[in-house]
Amino acid sequence: MKKVLIAAAGATFLLGMAAGAGASSFTTFHNVHLGGEKGDFKLTCFNCHGTGGMGMRPSPKACEPCHSPDGAIDGVYDPVVGAWANRPGHGDTSSGSSGGRFPFARMGWSSGSSGSSIYNADGSLKPGKELWCLGCHDDGHSTVRGVAAPNVAGKTLVGDWESPAGVVESDVQGAENLIDGDIDTGNPFTTASDLVFDLGTTRTISHIRLYTVLDSQVLVEVYGSTDQASWTRILYGRSTMFARPSWEVGPKTGWNEYRLDKFMPIRYVKLVFLRPSSLVVDSLREFQVRSNLSYGYLVNGHKITCDNCHDTQHLHIDGIARTYRADLNNYTVGYRLKDVQVGSETVPAMEVPRVGKDNGEHPRTDNDFALCFKCHDRYKLLGDAYGDGEFFQYPLQTNFRNDDHVDANGNVVNEHLRHLRGRGPDGNDPVWDSDWDGTPDSSPSCTACHNVHGSPNPLMLRHGELTSTPGTVDKVPMFNFQFKGAGGRVNPDLQNVMDSTGGETQFFKGGPGTIEKNHTCKMCHGDRVSYRRAPVFIAKPDTP
Repeated sequence: MKKVLIAAAGATFLLGMAAGAGASSFTTFHNVHLGGEKGDFKLTCFNCHGTGGMGMRPSPKACEPCHSPDGAIDGVYDPVVGAWANRPGHGDTSSGSSGGRFPFARMGWSSGSSGSSIYNADGSLKPGKELWCLGCHDDGHSTVRGVAAPNVAGKTLVGDWESPAGVVESDVQGAENLIDGDIDTGNPFTTASDLVFDLGTTRTISHIRLYTVLDSQVLVEVYGSTDQASWTRILYGRSTMFARPSWEVGPKTGWNEYRLDKFMPIRYVKLVFLRPSSLVVDSLREFQVRSNLSYGYLVNGHKITCDNCHDTQHLHIDGIARTYRADLNNYTVGYRLKDVQVGSETVPAMEVPRVGKDNGEHPRTDNDFALCFKCHDRYKLLGDAYGDGEFFQYPLQTNFRNDDHVDANGNVVNEHLRHLRGRGPDGNDPVWDSDWDGTPDSSPSCTACHNVHGSPNPLMLRHGELTSTPGTVDKVPMFNFQFKGAGGRVNPDLQNVMDSTGGETQFFKGGPGTIEKNHTCKMCHGDRVSYRRAPVFIAKPDTP
């Protein structure tokens, strides 16, 4: 009972404090941590101050569950953007009226306090604090009110090729030859339908390779698992076997390397041979894996500070993993986006779901993508041979085009414009699943295809890490766009547009592209779309 009274009294005092030096900062800090932004009390004084209540100094250990010290950016102990270094009262020697127990802060997190150490009074991040948000939104474990902070900082894996630790016991005699580090010793078996390799520990890998001595093609399916009980397809490949995508190895002597399509913790890798059913003796020599991958907001995302797009003064911690829902029409609020000034008019950041007339000239002239066009050049992205004024852009100044696809007048089509015009009456057929719940609800928009926080695939094209059910990769690899390199061959590792000759999306199975297959949209075409074009250099937009 005593603890309850102390906690209640402490919360009443701290939440009610409205005067004194730095009181706004100090009060806001406790409002968020004790009362929450919805008034649902989840923490008490004892979470931070220990069982001694307010008589004990808070411990940084209390910050760890929410602020995530274990990710790429230490959200607790980092001296610049860590929560502990920026807590109210840090560095403040004033003791107030409580003998040092309640250090009324000159520094705090409040955007309403001129003494804030993180935010300016208008809610923008102070210089040097640009990584504040990523302390939670990285690959560490940040969980607030039962909801994990989505990883927008991405993932970086660094490592060289290595052999697995072992081959899982089976009837396949001589399989260990494939991990002995010797490409002169190969498989003595011919009838194995699959091989299972043990990495030794559970970890994330990004690439696999198989050394072959073959004069014919072999098609393989690749799976990953942590326990050998549940298997997940981790590589689809570009070749097909009875309308199923598969990894093609051979026909050649040497290494067949490929980047995986799913990056997730696994311990076991399984190769399932589709064709031929009987392998040639000594045709397989060595199998290796690699962890070498880097993507995310600061790597291949927008790289500008979060407050360029997000309004930090919007409700943030609401206990809902994905606040935006199409039926609530709350895209701007759900993603905490800033309204945009367009001329004399203030408009929402994005119109999602899109319900206005989207065909004809409307994508060029409406404000459905106002936030994107704060930086990006509307005229180059949406201009073509038929545009008026600055919308006349020919040759096209977008790389999303197929130089082999021309209209009746012989002009190359601007695929950005064509997709944003939608289909159906007024271009409003709901083909895009904008809230990622499996049901199409909007005509296309920029964020239908682009993950502005960076993606394993080029051009920030969606791969499913952020749209998957939280804590899973169930929507990876989405439409899995990859660049083509020299010779028009798909290169999953290619990221530089100026080195590309075109691109291709993933084939899953026959028929039209559907949300069930690509987790994005109902396509006008099949899953696999391939285009060829000579790239044009497009200057990066100025940072606002």
